[in-house]
Formats: sequence, structure tokens, C-alpha cells
Amino acid sequence: MIRSEGLHSALYALNSALVRARVMAFKREPHDKIAKVLDVAELLPMLIARKDDTTAEFRRCLESLLSIDPAFGAALQRFDSDGPP
Repeated sequence: MIRSEGLHSALYALNSALVRARVMAFKREPHDKIAKVLDVAELLPMLIARKDDTTAEFRRCLESLLSIDPAFGAALQRFDSDGPP
């Protein structure tokens, strides 16, 4: 579970990550790179839904996306703020 004050930000961050993954696919980026992104992205809804506090783990997952593509900084920014800019 994401702490209640961060739930909306987490959903906006998840949306941002999925949008970026779609852009990567449209740009025909390497499949293995997109697969790594989706490996992380598929964990995010489960972290939101779990009963224990996963806020820090959720943020670490978003941070790990930055090592794949710096454009995922938008997702992290959405999580750290309160939604879209």
C-alpha cells in the first residue's frame, strides 16, 4: 500500500511510466529495453495494492527506471509532487 497521502501521486506516476513505455515502443527502441521497463512497471500496481507500506519500495522502483531511460524522471517527479505538473 502506498500511504494515503501519496496514492494519487503513485497512480499519476504509474500512468507516466506506462506512457513513456508506449513512446519507447512507437520509437522502436530495443525490445529488451522495453521489457526491462515493463518488468518494473508490472510491480507498481501490486505495490499500490499490498497491505503493508510499500511507499519507499515504490519510489525505488521508479528510481530504477531512470537507469533505463532518464525520461522516466517525469514519473518520479509526479510521485514526489502531487500528481501531474
